[in-house]
Amino acid sequence: MLSKEKLKELSRLKTKKGRSKEQKFLIEGLRLCEEAADSFWPIQSVLFTRSFEGKARGKRLLKKLQESNAELIPVKSQVMSKLSDTVTAQGIMCVAKTKKHPVKDLWEKNLKIIVALDGIRDPGNVGTLIRTADAFGVDAMLLSNDTVELYNPKVVRSTMGSIFHLPVFDEIDLEKTILQLKKQKFKIFSTDVKEGKSLDKMVSLSNHKLDASGKICLLIGNEAEGLDRKLLELSDQIIHIPTYGKAESLNVAVAGGILLYEVTKHRMRG
Repeated sequence: MLSKEKLKELSRLKTKKGRSKEQKFLIEGLRLCEEAADSFWPIQSVLFTRSFEGKARGKRLLKKLQESNAELIPVKSQVMSKLSDTVTAQGIMCVAKTKKHPVKDLWEKNLKIIVALDGIRDPGNVGTLIRTADAFGVDAMLLSNDTVELYNPKVVRSTMGSIFHLPVFDEIDLEKTILQLKKQKFKIFSTDVKEGKSLDKMVSLSNHKLDASGKICLLIGNEAEGLDRKLLELSDQIIHIPTYGKAESLNVAVAGGILLYEVTKHRMRG
């Protein structure tokens, strides 16, 4: 059974302050909990309803989580609803430990492609970019100090499980880190709506100027303001994606997907 004190403790994990203090976060829903279990993410305890336990897929997941030494706690659906961040709770929630990757891993490990996010505050965009980076084989993600918190529930949901596969370095001083990456021979590609070379010209059949070979770091800036000027000045190449309709700009997650597709395509061409 879940005590009142334990319920209060878990409720605090719905806040950034609580997650930071406890170094834990909530994973909600069948698919995300399955992804976490399959990725051997450190899960401390599991809350579930009896109706969830009665389903075949639910039984399999609970057995797997129990075998990983997670504590199984049956709760009423009303309790699940109180802790849930979604309109309709799915009957399962994991209490997991947060991970903090040491920055030195960026130059000590054999990383080839990194994506860095500067000041992106929409959790859905951050989660989608993590998912997209995972899909295109990115080795690591960097989140600046002023980017939305990695373990925000909407970020976690929007990654669709990629948060458990892809190393994400959060609360990063990007200017300092980019300088270190340049010393490690990383080429820095930046995106900017107004400045830089047009992507369609760079990737035209007659003009292959998008040199995506070697080690690269792709910088993606804030939805409204773009990249910090100091980061633009550290860039080896600044790119903008041309648009031809009436919309002023692309959603940052869409733009990131286009750039990652082009970078991956050119790397595979060798």
